[in-house]
Formats: sequence, structure tokens, C-alpha cells
Amino acid sequence: MNRLFLALFVVLAMGQAAPVWGATPVEQAQQAELDRVRAAVADQVQLTAYDLIDELVYGWVTEPVFPGSTPVVLAGVTVPVGLGTGLQALVENHIAAVLAENPTTNIQLAHCPACTATVVHSGPEGTIISRGLDNPDVLAEIGSATGRHALFLDIEAEGAWLVLRARITRLTPDLPIVWSHTIASSASTPPLLRQPSQLKSATQARDEYLDALRDRGPIAIPARFVIRTYAAPGDQGGVPPPPFLWLQTGVELGANESLAWTSSIVVGYSFIPQAYQGLMAQARISRLMTGRTRSHLRPDLYGFIGVSAISVWGAATGSFRTEKINADEILMDSIGDGPRTTFGAIQLGLDLRLGNRIGLAVFLETMPNLSDSRNLGDYIAVGTIGFQAIGTEVGVCF
Repeated sequence: MNRLFLALFVVLAMGQAAPVWGATPVEQAQQAELDRVRAAVADQVQLTAYDLIDELVYGWVTEPVFPGSTPVVLAGVTVPVGLGTGLQALVENHIAAVLAENPTTNIQLAHCPACTATVVHSGPEGTIISRGLDNPDVLAEIGSATGRHALFLDIEAEGAWLVLRARITRLTPDLPIVWSHTIASSASTPPLLRQPSQLKSATQARDEYLDALRDRGPIAIPARFVIRTYAAPGDQGGVPPPPFLWLQTGVELGANESLAWTSSIVVGYSFIPQAYQGLMAQARISRLMTGRTRSHLRPDLYGFIGVSAISVWGAATGSFRTEKINADEILMDSIGDGPRTTFGAIQLGLDLRLGNRIGLAVFLETMPNLSDSRNLGDYIAVGTIGFQAIGTEVGVCF
């Protein structure tokens, strides 16, 4: 948006022209595009002006002008030609709101009726009509009675820059300046859009952003709730295992502060009364797929591969054998502790992280030593590798 403000005056001046009756479709399209550009430029100027006001008040927060709370009259606000009283009113409202949220500036906006009132002075040289602020006699009376100060804000466009000139004067006839400051912002610099109650510098905002990305460092403690479902064997006639519910926890480590690579080691336990119990250990490596660093402004998607060792026992775990079983054998297994099976598994999946805290994952699982089981089918087969299980996972990191 270089030369934004130079184009602003041209756009605004052209936009003031009334539409011509009987304009051709081309002229109407040009007028519509001109209105769109004018609105975009005005919005950018407003946000930049707000950012300059925020920076001004932030300076007062860090280095107050007055040692104690001091009444100050907002004496005048000027804005670039063409933006009119609309932007002027917005700036007045914004600085009043920001000062109200930051009392440590020691600047308390005050109302001065005599300052803004219209004063008529007649003398031998003629009649003068002016504001009270522009009349020496009124200023002498105000200054001697209250000792108030006045704040003047001038916002000007200079090429590709928007410049804020602020000054505080005493309300006496000579209007001595007690404080002044000039701030400039390029049109190509995006505004910070700070909260009025939590003003920060650009450096502080960046530090907080990086802290949020690090999110207490590269170490996290995940707690995951996992459901695994197993494919039916199709026409082979076996009975597949029931869905298994797992509760897992362990430790997750980031390879660096960007958290583009992470690894985790977890242990899990599964238990359904009179059906099955299980223990497992899993190691997983994840890679960020939606950028080079984890973001706290949008969800992050990881792809992962994991390996696990699983041991299950109970009446409902007989289906993890390679030979075909039927319902009668499952009932026989319910007598006593039931069969015990230990096997390995490999997982491939996607993990969606929300706010660096909540994870939603889905994965495919293959069990190589049960690939020829007559009780399990394949959800998906890739070449000679069949994935016998699908899992869904909800996790929370601490």
C-alpha cells in the first residue's frame, strides 16, 4: 500500500463527484470500483490512526507526563483532508476509551465549556468570532482559575506515512507547550490492533506470541482417550474383537521450540468388566504438516507414525488368535481368566491440534503377526500391508 495516502486524496476527491445520470455500464463499474477502493483506503487510515493513538497512550503509561492525576481538555483533533468529521469523531472516541482504560497515564480528560464555546469580541478594529481556546481573555480566566492543560492531536498524511503530532499546553494566553511528541507509521506496516486495557509495545507483543508458540516449552504431558475398532473377517466366518477403549498418558517432547517435530512415549490401560483388560506401550513420531512452526492462531495438523506393544486378556480377547473361533468358543473362554495375547502394532495417522492443548486424531493400525488371522479383516490394504484396525483419539496436553 505504498503511496496510500497520496492516492487517498485523489480517490476521495473523485469519489465526491455525484454519479452522472445515464452513465454507461463501464462508467458505473468504474464508479463502483472507485467506491470500493475508497472504503478500503479509509479503513486502513482509520486502523493506522488507532495504532498511533495506542502507541501515544502506551508512552504515557510507561513514562507519565504528570506526577499525579491531571485534568486535560481535548482541545482539538485534526485529520487528513477528505476524511472529514467521521474520522475525527472516531479518533476522539478512541483516545477517550483508551485513556479511561489506562488511569496510570495520569491524564484525566476534562470538559471545559468555556474552551469550546463561541466567543464574540467587538472592538474598534472589528468583530472577532472564535472559540474560547483561541481568545486570550478566556484563556487568561481559565488558566488562573483552574490551571488546566489542553491536548492537541494533529494527524497528517505525508507521502506513504501517517504522522501523529501531539502536544500538551497550559491553558494560558501564550499556550506554553509542556510536552510534545511525534509518531509516524508507514502505510505498509500492519497495525497492532491492541486491546485498550492491555497496551503493549510491538516487542512485547512479539515476545508473547513466541511464548504462546513455545507453550511452556517443548515438554508436555498428554492424556488420551482412544477407541480402536477391528475389521470383520468377511466370508471367513470368524468373530472379530469388540471395540477396545484405552486411556493413555506419558510424555511428549518437541525436537525444538518450533515444535515442527515431536515424539511421545505413552502407556495405556484398557478395562471392561468381564470382557477384557489390556496394557500397552506406544512410541510415536509426529511431523507438522501445516507450516514450519506451531501456531496458536489456527489449528495445526500433524502426520504421525507409531509402534506399540499390546497385551490383552479376558473372555473377549480370543479373537486375537490366528485360528478361527466361533461364539461357542468365546463362551468357553469366559470361564476362568480367558486367553492372553501379546502382539505388536504399527499406526499411521493424522493429529489435529487445537490451541496447542486439545488433540483430535484418527489412525490406521496394522498388526503384522495377526495378518493371517481368520478373525480379522482389513479396512484398507496397501500392497501386501493390511490395516486391520481404525482408531480415533481425543487428547489433552498439560
